[in-house]
Amino acid sequence: MWHFEIVRLVLNSLLPLVSLASAVSASFPNPLPLEGDHVYVHDPSLIQRQSDGKYFLFTSHNEAGIITATNLSGPWTEVGSILPNGSSINLPGRNDIWAPDVSLHNGTYYAYYAVSQSGSQNSSIGLATSPSLDPGTWTDHGQVFRTKKNDPYNAIDPNLAIDEHGEPVLTWGSYWDDIFQYSLISDLSAVTGSPKQVAYNSTIIGTTPRPDEGSFLWEHGNFYYLFFSSGQCCGFNASALPAPGVEYKVFVGRSASAHGPFVDANGVDLRSAGGTLVIASHDNVYAPGGEGVFTDMSDGIGRDVFVYHYLLAYGPWAYQEQNATVGLNGIDWSSGWPVLTEL
Repeated sequence: MWHFEIVRLVLNSLLPLVSLASAVSASFPNPLPLEGDHVYVHDPSLIQRQSDGKYFLFTSHNEAGIITATNLSGPWTEVGSILPNGSSINLPGRNDIWAPDVSLHNGTYYAYYAVSQSGSQNSSIGLATSPSLDPGTWTDHGQVFRTKKNDPYNAIDPNLAIDEHGEPVLTWGSYWDDIFQYSLISDLSAVTGSPKQVAYNSTIIGTTPRPDEGSFLWEHGNFYYLFFSSGQCCGFNASALPAPGVEYKVFVGRSASAHGPFVDANGVDLRSAGGTLVIASHDNVYAPGGEGVFTDMSDGIGRDVFVYHYLLAYGPWAYQEQNATVGLNGIDWSSGWPVLTEL
């Protein structure tokens, strides 16, 4: 564990060593500086508890780790897991929960999560619920649906939203044919109908397709905005980084319907490799992704906050996934598109 203040001092002394790969763009605002000890965060889901305004941050791994704070800037403290004994889903990876997505519906907190292994389509999305968000209060309801080898999709990275008719929709998927949606039954416990593709990126760099994954659907104004991550997320070697721009970054498209079709600012359909860039590597932020949005009510009015994970771009912990951390930025919606700001 390292301390943010110590890291800032060390990194300031190493500024001349900034990697060219971290300088894809310098036009993005830096994330909110965090206080306290470092806590591992990957595929974050952030929510503010209604009863007391406390922040709960959920992460991949650590059996869906739970991290809390009373201020967005921290200090953040690891307090436990959603599923400390692993998922009841009997698949490889049941003790390595991925990408929990947590939201409040009808007084209950719902956490959709994924059980899988890298490179496998033998995957499942599960559901757990809690009355309070606290560790020890979560009930695992098991599998919502699963995928298998040779399916055109993969059951990971779930995200729950409510469509324009008040009906629940689950957006999910990555690699293969990328991002899909299922409608959910009214109690949110199972899918119904057939999956619908909402984003696909066929762009090739060398011999590697650019995946779309980590989708997040957010309603603002007259539109639903579909955010997604694209590029290489993990497994970086500091001495052999991918070409600048190949690493993770976040794009967005929008639609008047939660079901699409979603198009970018140039009118290109997300199913045809469209996407407007939201954030990419810059300054000390490398490979940002695994994103989400939540509304912070600490001011009594509400402000939308963009949440993502990233790796450090320089210093002794550069490009190391075990030191992934959370990034927090504001969102300016005035153009009709999400533009990140400092918090």
